[in-house]
Amino acid sequence: MVHMNKTGWSNPYILQKFRERMNLQPEEVANQALALSRSHFVPVSQEQIKEWEQGTSLPNLEHLETLSEIYQCPVGYFFLDELPEIYHPLSYRGLAPEKEYKLSPITLQTISRFLELSDWIADLVEEYAIAWEVKFDRMKNLDVDRLVTLERERFGFSERVRQQWETTEDCYNWWRSQIESLGVFCLEMKLDPTEVRGASRWVKSRYPFILINHQDAETATGRVFTLLHEYAHLLTADESVACDFRGRDSGIGLEPDANRFAALILVSLDEFLEQLEKIERLRFQQTWSDADLDLIRKPFFVSRDVVAITLQELQLAPANFYQRKREQWERRKPWGRGKRRKPLTKKERKVREIGSSTLRLLLTLDNEQKLPILDAAYALGMKVEKTTDFIRWARQIMMPND
Repeated sequence: MVHMNKTGWSNPYILQKFRERMNLQPEEVANQALALSRSHFVPVSQEQIKEWEQGTSLPNLEHLETLSEIYQCPVGYFFLDELPEIYHPLSYRGLAPEKEYKLSPITLQTISRFLELSDWIADLVEEYAIAWEVKFDRMKNLDVDRLVTLERERFGFSERVRQQWETTEDCYNWWRSQIESLGVFCLEMKLDPTEVRGASRWVKSRYPFILINHQDAETATGRVFTLLHEYAHLLTADESVACDFRGRDSGIGLEPDANRFAALILVSLDEFLEQLEKIERLRFQQTWSDADLDLIRKPFFVSRDVVAITLQELQLAPANFYQRKREQWERRKPWGRGKRRKPLTKKERKVREIGSSTLRLLLTLDNEQKLPILDAAYALGMKVEKTTDFIRWARQIMMPND
C-alpha cells in the first residue's frame, strides 16, 4: 500500500514503520540517540519522535541522520512513499518460531551492522583489486570426525599449544588469530545473549565472515565455542547468513554437527576420558551438575557446552542432556559467568570489533593511498579525524617497523 508523502519532506508513515521494524519504542529511540550524541549525532526526544510520526512537525536532516543510524537504513528511505523491500539473506538457524519477528532491537541492529559492514569490506577488496586469499575450501558434506583431524593438523593445535595459555582470553585470542590467518573476517559485536550466539556468511561466494557475540554466557570460553561452531558452518555454507539463534530444537539441520566439531576440535575424546578417570567421574549419570562440568573442563580452557556435548557423545549422559543444560543456563541472569576482561581503550575496542583481517585490509589500502576515508569513517562509526588517528595508531601496533 502506498502512503503518499504530503509533507514535502520526510514521510511520517515510513518513520514509524522503520522504528517498529527495529522493535523500538519512542523512549528507546530517544535513549539511543542520547548515547549517540556523545559522538557526532544530534539527540532527539520521544516527544519529537511522536510528532514526526504523526506529521505535526518535521525533523531536520541532522535528526534524520540520527534515526538512520539507529534504524540501520539510509536517510533517503525516510522520503519514500512506501516502505521499501529490504532483503537480508538471513537463515533463522536455531530461532524459536514465535520469536522470528520479535527479535530485540540490539539483535536487529547488530545483525544489520554485520551485513552492512561485511558487504562494505567485500566491496573494498574487489573495488581496489586486493589479492585476498582464503586458505580453505568449502565441503559438500560435513564429515565431523575426518574434519576435526584435518583442522587440528591445519591449525597445529595440540596439548603443547594449550600449555602456553594462562587465561581463557589467551585461548580465545589464539583461536581467533588462527581462523583469521585463513582469510576469515571475524567481527565481534554486542548481541542479546538470550537470542543470538553468533553468525556466519559468505559474501559474493568468496569472502568468509564470522560474527561473535562479545556478551557470550561464558565470556572467552563461550566465544571460542561460537567461533569454531561458526567456522564449521563456513566450511559447508552457501551464500546466506546463518545466525545461531537460541530456542529452536538443536537437532535441526547442521547444528549437531557444528556443535560436535567445535567440541571435538577443542578436546579429543581420549583427553576427555583421561580427565574423567583422573577425577573419578568415568560413569554414566542422568544429570551432571555445573560443578561437575567445571571440574571436567578446568584443564582445557573450554566452555560447559563442550563438556555437555562430549558427555552426550560418549553416552555418559542422556541423549537430550546438552539441550536441557542450555535451557537451564539461558534462564539464568545476569549473563557472563566468567571473569571480566580488563578495560580496553576505545581504539582497542574497535580492533576487537573489526578484527585483524579487516584491520589488515584497511592498513593495506592506506599504505597504497587508496583508503576511502569518508567511507571508512562511516563504516567504523567514527569522525573522519578520529578515523585517521585510529589508522595511524593501528599501523604502529600492527606494523611497528614501517
